[in-house]
Amino acid sequence: MRLRVAGPYKPKRSSSWWFRLVVPERHRAAVGKREIKETLGTTDINTALVKHAAKMAEVRAMFASLEQQDASAVDDRADKIVAMGFEALARSNARFHSEVDGFDVGRGLDNVNYFMLRMIGFRARIDWGRDYAAQAQREELGEVDVDLLPMTQPVATDAFSTFAHRDAVTESIAVFENNVAYQGAAFRELARAHLAARDWQAMAFEAQIVAQAAGTPLKPKGRLFEAVAERILRRLVDHRFGHWPANADTMIEPMMTAMATYLPMQGDVEPAVPRRTLTDAMAAWKKRKRIDPELPNKTADEWQGAVDRFRDLTGTEDMTAITRRMVKTFLADVAQLPSRPKRAIEELPLREQIAAAHAGNLPTLSPPTVGKHLAAIRSLLAVAVDEEWIAANPAAGLSVEGSKHTGTERDHFSDEDLRRIYTAPLMTDPDACSDTLFWILLLAPFHGSRPGEHCKLRPREVVNNDDEWVMRFRSDRKRRGASDTPELRPRRQKTEQSVRDVPIHWIVIEAGFLDWVALQIERGEQWVFPDLVADKYGDRYKYLSREINDAIRALGIQDPDKSFYSTRHNFKREGRRRRVSEHDLDQMAGHASLNVGRKYGQGSPIDALKESIDRLEFRSVPWDAVVACAHKRLLLRAEQPRVTTTR
Repeated sequence: MRLRVAGPYKPKRSSSWWFRLVVPERHRAAVGKREIKETLGTTDINTALVKHAAKMAEVRAMFASLEQQDASAVDDRADKIVAMGFEALARSNARFHSEVDGFDVGRGLDNVNYFMLRMIGFRARIDWGRDYAAQAQREELGEVDVDLLPMTQPVATDAFSTFAHRDAVTESIAVFENNVAYQGAAFRELARAHLAARDWQAMAFEAQIVAQAAGTPLKPKGRLFEAVAERILRRLVDHRFGHWPANADTMIEPMMTAMATYLPMQGDVEPAVPRRTLTDAMAAWKKRKRIDPELPNKTADEWQGAVDRFRDLTGTEDMTAITRRMVKTFLADVAQLPSRPKRAIEELPLREQIAAAHAGNLPTLSPPTVGKHLAAIRSLLAVAVDEEWIAANPAAGLSVEGSKHTGTERDHFSDEDLRRIYTAPLMTDPDACSDTLFWILLLAPFHGSRPGEHCKLRPREVVNNDDEWVMRFRSDRKRRGASDTPELRPRRQKTEQSVRDVPIHWIVIEAGFLDWVALQIERGEQWVFPDLVADKYGDRYKYLSREINDAIRALGIQDPDKSFYSTRHNFKREGRRRRVSEHDLDQMAGHASLNVGRKYGQGSPIDALKESIDRLEFRSVPWDAVVACAHKRLLLRAEQPRVTTTR
């Protein structure tokens, strides 16, 4: 379940504003509920914002306290698992050898530590490259299995990122591990490198052995796993073998000093700065973008959802623990989550949602949606690199196949589709649908605008320019204030090219669109389509989009690649059929021109665009009936008093 940090909201059947926040999955048992939901006790948005901020601070303090309690509980449990596991392994080893050698528990502990260190050393060198892997096989197996050797190009690792470090470790192993008196010394420094790099996955095998010996099941990821792995490494790094001579430190110290030059923090395996998380990077990103954390922001909410899912699916958001493989695994898991599941499934933990999707053969998240998760995590890690919290971005260069927009994701309506839509009662019966739905449907194919652009149009932005009537698609320069309602949220256009003037098609003018705009001015409306209600992000098209697409499906157009957005494709296709220049089509649709020369002069003049747009006709549609319906609508609405609906 994703954590949604948004502003106050108003339920359909309530006049008061409410606070609502999903409880993170890890805290639900302690909180006793999946969602915190309570009334703010006011109908005034300004008062609601103040109360919402106070409640949010209270909830965050509670979550912070729970985080501390969880961390303390995890630490205590990890201490017990490692202590019990090492003791059980040591006793088992001592009993095994007692009849022959008379080993005690101390010798058994030496054997357990040496076995683990040796296995860590073998696995690490297997990943360093062909020559290192061959040497490790000769030492541990007595021969080289060519089929098990890695690729020629060495694999980069966080703990041993340079050839100099790998060579130094190899030389130390040759010197110390071949001398019975000092066995374990070189491998111990290799473990120290894993600890300094916080490479917990390098300890996955040993963590399972210790947990099984302690009689505790342990998942191979998550906070408990990391805590267990860290404690095992610390034990290995701090262990002093009983077979070392009294002067062992004199011999080992030079190697320890040399190895320390390659560690992230020389002479100290503890981080020099507090651990940084994706949540920290999120806060830094918001600060850079000047996003108010208490106000709804769609991108910020989507990214927070990606962070929440990353933490729930990987078990961590500690950026020093995130690896490239972890990001890939996360993306593979996200791709299996159900798309728009029913509430009963949506409220399940993410792993159970994936299982339910498999069991029920449910549709899963699309590649573009998975790509958004990658974009969020990659961008936040980039912020962390820029802040010097981590050295490199493990998500850099990754991609999700099929996530990139190509412009072909939607199909155009066929001539028969257009005829079916524009001869339906929607467009010929003045009482069949709302005026807004009618006019938006009429405007769309002739102007190539994005469907939501007409919804953000103000009456004073339909103007006469050089004797031609145009729609002026604009952004608002002011920033949103804390007291602004969604209706007052500043408008933003998708791209720089989206800010433009588009001539109005002659058929739309003949239908009386200018009279409709004049009616809104006369009534003092701030929008051309005043009955639309903005969602919490200020999007005035969201609810209408569902209504239009449902209406299109009801007409029998079931192709999933066709939606109201398809009219934008029809605009381009009809323009090409009528031999309208690509430059004019791009300028009117708000597309960036790929031709550098065409960018000079700030595009075609309005009269040229007007001539181009008036050539569009969509031959399968009898427009006379649509125009007649528009005139009837205008007569009916002019006689009615102003009515603004609310949702």
